[in-house]
Amino acid sequence: MESTIQLERSLSTRDLTIYGIIFMIPVAPVAFYGSFLTPANGMVALAYLIGMVAMLFTGFSYAAMAHHYPYSGSVYTYVQQGTNAGLGFIGGWGIALDYILIPTITYLISASFGNELLPAVPTWAWILGIAVFNTLINLAGVNFVSKFSWVLFGLQLIVLLLFIGSTLRLVFLGQVRPNTVALYNPQHFNISGVLQATGIVIVSYLGFDAISTLAEEAHDPRHSVGKAIIGAIVGIGSLFVITTILAGWVSPQYKLLNTNTAFSTIIYNVGGHNLVRLTDIVVVLSFGLAGGQEGQTAISRILYAMGRDGILPKPLAYLHPKYRTPWVAIILVGIVSLALSLTLSQDTVSNLVSFGALFGFLLLNLSVIWKFYIQNNNKKFKNTLKYLISPLIGFSVSLWIFLSLDIDSKIVGAIWLIIGIAILLYKTKVFTKATPHLHFN
Repeated sequence: MESTIQLERSLSTRDLTIYGIIFMIPVAPVAFYGSFLTPANGMVALAYLIGMVAMLFTGFSYAAMAHHYPYSGSVYTYVQQGTNAGLGFIGGWGIALDYILIPTITYLISASFGNELLPAVPTWAWILGIAVFNTLINLAGVNFVSKFSWVLFGLQLIVLLLFIGSTLRLVFLGQVRPNTVALYNPQHFNISGVLQATGIVIVSYLGFDAISTLAEEAHDPRHSVGKAIIGAIVGIGSLFVITTILAGWVSPQYKLLNTNTAFSTIIYNVGGHNLVRLTDIVVVLSFGLAGGQEGQTAISRILYAMGRDGILPKPLAYLHPKYRTPWVAIILVGIVSLALSLTLSQDTVSNLVSFGALFGFLLLNLSVIWKFYIQNNNKKFKNTLKYLISPLIGFSVSLWIFLSLDIDSKIVGAIWLIIGIAILLYKTKVFTKATPHLHFN
């Protein structure tokens, strides 16, 4: 009965692009700007720009895989098809850690801002309400999630346009003077500091890969998924760079800012209390609902793919007969995210969230090189550029950031991978049986 139900194809390239942009949260600098200021010596826009270019190379690898394997599962499916089923499971298991923690970190940030807006509402109540609401939205179907994403994208765009417009108004009035300090400040330029900040900033780009988890719910996924991934990286990167350049215009003396309230102070300087309050409301909605919803959507599709293959329990692949959504996986993710949000701190989750994604990126880039360059006899310049040089750059950038993660992240990540290896050994009876997976046409 369950096998006769399939995911509903309803998403266009534009829907997928907006999904990816929303996942990466256009108003993210409001929450994170202060933490980037010191290591970047104020050149936050430069760090965002370098991060965008760096992530594009891994984005190209995703696009190449999506063109050849237009199926749900993201890294799990791509590494499986590019190398073998066992390595594919480990890659998918690794990136699952990132996706499991994304709803958690977004709930915690949203609850923090929500508690500032309405101190009478306890943090746990914010988290519970957001988790239940997001689970219900996800159960209703990805088309509903997509429509909700458009609304939340519109709200974020309004806040950013108000900030941009208010800043330009002060420029015309002569109260703000354009400068280049956010991109290049010769008095404080330090490339090692900028690169250190880039390693932190790159977290803002994690999530573009979630687009690939919706391949079986997209029209023409061979073309739309890759286009959406590249479009989302460029789109969100451009928003980040423009926003932080203007922030540098408003407050060029970055050392005078409180790192905990840096961007809120900048917004207050250009738009007053009303714009700050509107921004706080949109941040609550953007992190808690937009980021949380789409994180839950992504991890539920990865669990769906693993359940369908049989490497994880089959019920994870059960689709709701009416809404055609992986309802068991969605509810499980909702419960786990709620439990983690109520027990872990924001700092703890922030330090763990990058491990899984970067581990997956490493395996994905290597899979592209192996599948399309080493195993392919065509070594023309175009293929060398597309299937060797580009993924090699993507691999190198991911490895550099991966190695710079703190020791706690590496320890927890290693434990998570050991659990995955144990599952793989159990399912294959220590590799005496083939790793369960589907054979795609």
